[in-house]
Amino acid sequence: MDDELMLPGMTERELAIRRRVHRLAEFYRHASVYIIVITALWCFSIWSVWDGTLPNKWYAYWAIWPTVGWGIGLITHGLSVLPVWSFFSQDWEDKKVKELLTKEANQGDQSLPS
Repeated sequence: MDDELMLPGMTERELAIRRRVHRLAEFYRHASVYIIVITALWCFSIWSVWDGTLPNKWYAYWAIWPTVGWGIGLITHGLSVLPVWSFFSQDWEDKKVKELLTKEANQGDQSLPS
């Protein structure tokens, strides 16, 4: 992914910003497809009940299951990308990498003979 985002003369900070914008664009595409597909599923589900193909019972509205299931995935995707809650964000990843590198460097120092 970084190869297609990397431009000649680009700094690490610019690359990080381009990565973030790319991830936001992916989320917006995901949300757009969700809205289109779920709307179509609900239209078909409701049409099936009104047409008389399915009885007007709770289980006739089967579109609730993909709506909830995919919705959970969409919310999770949004939480990982949007700045509202920075759980698993790029900043979190950068901090975690630095933490692990520091921990590994400290363990390497302890294993060396004095």
